Amino acid sequence: MQLSNNLGQALGAEVKQIYYQKICGVKLPAILRYLAQGAVTLYILFKNRPGAVIAQNPPVFASLTVLLYCKLSGAKFAIDSHTAAFLDAKWMEYYGFFKYAAKRAALNSCHNYKNLEILKSWGVKSAMVMQFSNPVYNLEKLNLPLNDKKIEQALKASNLPIMMVNRFAPDDDWKTVVKTAELMPEAVFFITGNPADAKSGLDDLPANVILTGYLSHNEFLKLMRRSNVILAFTLRPDTVLWSIREIMALTKPFVTTDSEVLRHYFAEVALFTKSDAKELKEKISEAIKNETEIKNKIKIFLEKDKIRWNDEIEKFKNYLL
Repeated sequence: MQLSNNLGQALGAEVKQIYYQKICGVKLPAILRYLAQGAVTLYILFKNRPGAVIAQNPPVFASLTVLLYCKLSGAKFAIDSHTAAFLDAKWMEYYGFFKYAAKRAALNSCHNYKNLEILKSWGVKSAMVMQFSNPVYNLEKLNLPLNDKKIEQALKASNLPIMMVNRFAPDDDWKTVVKTAELMPEAVFFITGNPADAKSGLDDLPANVILTGYLSHNEFLKLMRRSNVILAFTLRPDTVLWSIREIMALTKPFVTTDSEVLRHYFAEVALFTKSDAKELKEKISEAIKNETEIKNKIKIFLEKDKIRWNDEIEKFKNYLL
């Protein structure tokens, strides 16, 4: 949703998030949820009559709903497809719908060049990569203590706090981070995310691993601000992580997955590792040793990246004019 908000702001567009999990307290089956969301979407569109509409994908059903409105109203139509729409099994089942909508859109934006290759292979001509923009945060507010006293005390007690951006999703490599913690007793590893989502593997954690649980975004950023090194990994190929943009906004040294796509976009500023505890330990040590140099490289990267973002916004606008 963050890119949608950034995109909407840059384009001067109104952003609508239409999501219903329950009606009258009753959890809806997926098919009924999408039908309800589709109906509300059409109501809002016909009420406001926009001349151009951008649908976030997934879910692909939002794109089909917007396509219907645009066919009936003559409005222009764009799809902003996140990596999950290309790579997650549950959405790959609906590739047929995706292709149908994509070929009829005035523009398809996606988040990295590997996603773009898939669109091109389908014969989609109006397509471009739209990388994330870089957020800006109030750093003074992020210096305030965390509300969670256990986390705050652990931060104060540690000379080497390390944070892993994590959700306990299938593509999160938290198990390698736990193994690395065993090799680095001098550090404290803060692993975010709801532990219940891990299902297994969290028994007998090293004493220097702290599971933070789900954190509000502000608390999440406070922890990131106070940590020496940030870890951002994904086991899913051809994926660019939004968390890297947050990390760079705070100019923190970070280690990320050694993948072709992440190297393509962040070779200037990141340290990379495979899913290996010993290698990760080495990269963390390297990040600490070269902290000042890495921070300077991030600042240079962000200045250049402002130009990239503005150029992509202008290109996006030209498709919809």
